[in-house]
Amino acid sequence: MSNWNWLITGIEGFVGSHFFPALQQRGYAVFGTTWNKQLADNKSVFYLDLSNQQQIEEIVVKIKPRYLALIAGFSSMRDSFQKPEECMVINCESTRYFLQAIQKYKLKTKVLIISSAMMYCPSDEILTEASAVCNSSPYAESKIKQEELINEFPEIEIVASRSFNHTGPGQLDTSIVPKLAKGFAEAEKNRQESVSFELGDIDSERDFLDVRDVCNAYRILLEEPTKHSIYNVCSSQCFSVRNIITILEKQSGKKARIMINQSFINSNERKLILGDNKRITAETSWKLTIPFEQTVYDTYLYWKKKMY
Repeated sequence: MSNWNWLITGIEGFVGSHFFPALQQRGYAVFGTTWNKQLADNKSVFYLDLSNQQQIEEIVVKIKPRYLALIAGFSSMRDSFQKPEECMVINCESTRYFLQAIQKYKLKTKVLIISSAMMYCPSDEILTEASAVCNSSPYAESKIKQEELINEFPEIEIVASRSFNHTGPGQLDTSIVPKLAKGFAEAEKNRQESVSFELGDIDSERDFLDVRDVCNAYRILLEEPTKHSIYNVCSSQCFSVRNIITILEKQSGKKARIMINQSFINSNERKLILGDNKRITAETSWKLTIPFEQTVYDTYLYWKKKMY
């Protein structure tokens, strides 16, 4: 149990909605921010506009966090091409505002920045923290600039998680695992023998990690001493959409009928994104605890429960 204050931004989001209660269950003094005013109680949860420097400073001064996890952010690489300035403000400048407030009031705060594997250059090799990064999108640029803040504030203890794909119960069905799990759950509800999907590339492989393991990694990166400022948070295991469908067929007893839509396939799509998690597993107590098949099954059960 920690007697220090924790501050988590974006508690209404997918990761935040798991991380915030997980810390509460450990008995920690945890506070959160949200863009949804209806969720704010001005006691433990506060409304926050991430573009508003004054609001950020006021919250930092009020909570005086020992641990700060900047979970909230602009997360869509695709949308970043239409909203590059907003992406940069939300991901980079808001982080700067937090760091400036910590610096101004001389707080002893350890900060976790949520970076992204999408900043790595395309590669068929396993990606380590030393792998080359590329400014391939406004989103990637915002993450590169966000990480550069580590060197701008050397007096503040900052650690960055280069997070790979994470999924699990509660994720919106705009992501592939919940989309497929929801389809199979609907087939179960409607007593259909099969389920149909219109998809693009089903053979590209991605490194998937359960959101609950992600939350453990974020907590450990903050609580434990860290030798480096950047860590991959990933499973070091790859799965394709075809693999996910096979898992769901086995778990549900339903068959999938796949229609490939060529318009869904991006010629620039990376065939493989695989991370190396040796640094975090060697230097901290974190380890993978939830097999991917269990993540998929729990997501399937989540959608089944949601439908009844």
